Amino acid sequence: MAITVKGEDLTIENVWDVAFNNEKINLPEDKEFWDTLAASRKFLEDYIATGVPTYGVTTDFGDSCHNQISVEKAGELQRDICTYHGIGLGPKFDHETGRAVVLARLNGNVKGGHSAIRPELAKMMVTMLNKDIIPVIPQLGSVGASGDLTPLSYLAAAIMGERDVYYKGKIVPAMEAFNAEGIKPLPIEAKEGLALMNGTSVMTAVASIAWKKAERLAKISDFLTAVTSEITKGKDTPFVAKVSEIKNHKGQCESAAYVYNIIKDSKRVFRYEDFLKTQIEKLDGKGFIAQQNKIQDRYSIRCAPHINGVYRDTLRFARDLITEELNSANDNPLVDIEAGRLYNTGNFYGGHICAACDYMRTALANISDLSDKQAEVIIDGKFNGLTENLIPYTPADHPRAGLRLGFKAAQITISAIRGEVMSYCFPISLTSQPTEALNQDKVSMGTISARKFNEQIELVYLQFATHLLAAMQAVDLAGKDDFAPFTKKVHAEVRRMSAFVEDDRALDKEATAVAQWLKSTELFA
Repeated sequence: MAITVKGEDLTIENVWDVAFNNEKINLPEDKEFWDTLAASRKFLEDYIATGVPTYGVTTDFGDSCHNQISVEKAGELQRDICTYHGIGLGPKFDHETGRAVVLARLNGNVKGGHSAIRPELAKMMVTMLNKDIIPVIPQLGSVGASGDLTPLSYLAAAIMGERDVYYKGKIVPAMEAFNAEGIKPLPIEAKEGLALMNGTSVMTAVASIAWKKAERLAKISDFLTAVTSEITKGKDTPFVAKVSEIKNHKGQCESAAYVYNIIKDSKRVFRYEDFLKTQIEKLDGKGFIAQQNKIQDRYSIRCAPHINGVYRDTLRFARDLITEELNSANDNPLVDIEAGRLYNTGNFYGGHICAACDYMRTALANISDLSDKQAEVIIDGKFNGLTENLIPYTPADHPRAGLRLGFKAAQITISAIRGEVMSYCFPISLTSQPTEALNQDKVSMGTISARKFNEQIELVYLQFATHLLAAMQAVDLAGKDDFAPFTKKVHAEVRRMSAFVEDDRALDKEATAVAQWLKSTELFA
């Protein structure tokens, strides 16, 4: 079924489906929706016809808003704002992100008729999505206020048949795609350049996609905790429901429950009472005993639900902020036909998206750091009872004795990526840079924050994939029969991509393949 776009109730999942599954969209059929669009447009036209200066419609933009033009020039002005913002630079957003951008912009533009666009402009965006003619948008050029002016100019230009688009797997001039589909370009008219460009749809689209990618990392991190507990013969105590219930945080409770549901069926994780009975030497009247086994696991296991719990709760918080922004009217000016008013606003300010992505990058860095510490525990033979660097058992008289180094370099790569991940943690919101003759003297930097969040996620998938390869090597060395059923399922899948490391070999292609698998496998859906 097609997704109905009406300015409300659009979800991150809807964005994902349109972006990656080419889900079709439509606009509502009910008369009230179309009457609202028509009424808001007529209100705007009647308002500017009175001769009152209307920001960005019959005045120039930003610091130049003191320059007033005639109503007759209003359409030309909108086409000009699109033209001079054609200075986006750097790498291009991919086809899928472009689709998400168009969807987000359409949803904001039809909300309540507040953007005062013509119905035919809304229909044009629907056509472009359903025909899969998607603007090629450069990533650099937005400070997040006034919204995503420069990147969104590439959407406005494409609507008019200008610049490049993704079409049938290629980048082609917009008119080439339009001609192939029998579509006429649509010149934008009064207010519509601002309606298309003066909003947060690029940062919101990027954040929506990034959030969806980041969501499954919570489960993957929890699984890495579970298998680390199994490899090191840990205790179940940190994951017992009562422990997290006492602490109260929902994310921690979810994380602990996920881990517990795995390890409860493992023969390698001790129920604490059984551990005391079988692994602890009795005093028997002695004043002191140095126990061979510690009664508590190290922090990277025992505190993992607390760390990943923060990640899960931050996901929840970020989702709310992103979803609210996705369903907002976020351009300037805005029309209120009920009150009969036009508002000069700052709704284009991307502070909520920037905050969501700033918070997420810090939470993500913490589970990256957790992974680094857990990888140390399973790779270093001093901590797990297995071999040094997870090399296969090698007799002293074996020709390769002393020549196998196993996962030593893999651990270094994990730590290196962790360092990269940490570099993304500075709050981008604090880099606000006054610009545009000090009219934009406090800006959100939301688009940069969202882009950095998306980049950081890709690094963590590579790190987790490398960690997972090491963990599965440890499972084999320890004897997979005693591991939990879910761990064995993961092990079987990984082994289809990467065989047991019997002798040293390059693992780069295998780690990359595992990272791609982690993004899509139903095991962590």
